[in-house]
Amino acid sequence: HAFSTMRQLATKAEFDEQLAKAAAEGKAVVVDFTATWCGPCKRIAPVFEQLQAEFPHVVFVKVDVDENQETAMACGISAMPTFKAYKNQQEVGMVRGADEAGLRALVQQHGGDKWSSAGDGMRLGAESSDTAGMTDREKRLAALERRGL
Repeated sequence: HAFSTMRQLATKAEFDEQLAKAAAEGKAVVVDFTATWCGPCKRIAPVFEQLQAEFPHVVFVKVDVDENQETAMACGISAMPTFKAYKNQQEVGMVRGADEAGLRALVQQHGGDKWSSAGDGMRLGAESSDTAGMTDREKRLAALERRGL
C-alpha cells in the first residue's frame, strides 16, 4: 500500500471528484501537472513519489496536460511541471517548475503533519464558530491566546 502507483486523473470530472472526496475527508490534494515529453517533469517525478510516501495523509495525483487538456486549461496551467495544492476544493498554493525545495515546502505548508489530522474523526458540530474559516495555524494561535500563553 505504501508504494501504490500514483493516481493519474484522466478527465475534469475525475479531477473534480478527487477534490470533493479529499475535501470530505479533510485532506489536502497536491496535483502534479505534467507531460510525458517534459524533461524537468521526469526529473522531479521521483521527488513527488517520495513526498507521497512521506505524507500519507495528503492526496497526491498527476494530470497529464496533453491527455487531460480540459483540467489543465481550467487550472490555468501554462508551464510544466506545475504543482498545485488544494484544500476544500480551493487552490491554496502553487509551485511552477521542477523546484524540489519549493514542492516540499508546498506540501508541508498545506498538507500539515500527519498528526494534525489524526484526531479529526469525530468533529461533528464540535467546531466552535469563532474558529470556522481559520487556518490550522490561526486556530493554534487562538488556542494559545485563550490559554494566556
